[in-house]
Amino acid sequence: MKDLDKTKAKLVHEITELRKRCATLKETAGEHSQLEMKIKDERDYAESIIETVREPLVVLSSDLKILSANHSFYDTFKVAPEHTVGNFIYDLGNGQWDIPGLRVLLEDIIPHTTAINGYEVDHAFLNIGRKIFLLNAREILRENIGSHIILLAMEDITERKQMEAQINQLAFYDSLTKLPNRRLLNDRLSQVMSASQRSGRYCALMFLDLDNFKPLNDTYGHMVGDLLLIEVANRLKNCVREMDTVARFGGDEFVIVLNGLNIDKAESASQAELVADKIRASLSAPYSLVIKHEGKSDTTIEHHCTASVGVSLFFNHEFNQDDILKLADTAMYQAKESKR
Repeated sequence: MKDLDKTKAKLVHEITELRKRCATLKETAGEHSQLEMKIKDERDYAESIIETVREPLVVLSSDLKILSANHSFYDTFKVAPEHTVGNFIYDLGNGQWDIPGLRVLLEDIIPHTTAINGYEVDHAFLNIGRKIFLLNAREILRENIGSHIILLAMEDITERKQMEAQINQLAFYDSLTKLPNRRLLNDRLSQVMSASQRSGRYCALMFLDLDNFKPLNDTYGHMVGDLLLIEVANRLKNCVREMDTVARFGGDEFVIVLNGLNIDKAESASQAELVADKIRASLSAPYSLVIKHEGKSDTTIEHHCTASVGVSLFFNHEFNQDDILKLADTAMYQAKESKR
């Protein structure tokens, strides 16, 4: 009887303990369910924030795998979610995202600064063409799981850059010949003068005027005159180095700035005269100016044109820009008069 009572008491104890464990498990399951709901709510909240961002946005893991992206990202880069989430960002779109500038940002900059704004990337994508983006990146620590994520937002500034380039072209370049205009010439001349001060080398400015331009304009009209000016501009560019400047001063007048000649004045003068001779020879070669006629045969006009060139040497800031131009202009008119 005593053994039966002991067995009975033991069963009651075990049942009681089992009930306690069941209650604990039930409570834990409830807490786990609440935690899952909380995590889901936080995820939904984060996703809703991501979707409100107009620019393309991706969330990267610390090893640079894509965790999520907004609709703008998919629309902009023409990729599907199933080909995006879980992949390394560099592998996206058959490797078209393996951009050196992006690697520098994600691997070298962000780990040391945690955030950067306005990082410019210029890249030719396979499916959307050449684009320029401003990247804003931020590294965020998720303390609850002890890991990092990277938010990467992208602003497409391609059109803005193109407009800026067009405005710059209109402001600083001649619309006909595409050569620098007077405004850019002044800036280049200032830079060359400063470079002369640093290097101790002489520089030269050439003022050039076409000798037989007006008769062509009067006979055939401005359209043919424009064709001649375009060809003259091309020939001038082929006569000088990349470091030199060829500018259209106005009408049929051009200015050439030769940078960094020689520390000796006489040697510099000799170098400048060689370039001037090369220019005169190039411009005196015959011109074949082709006039296009819609629905008709083209007309070709043969023209001969020489040029008068005046040269002024300068060093450092011994003369101001106006004086340098006047000296070359005077030398050019003396050369023109000597031909008459």
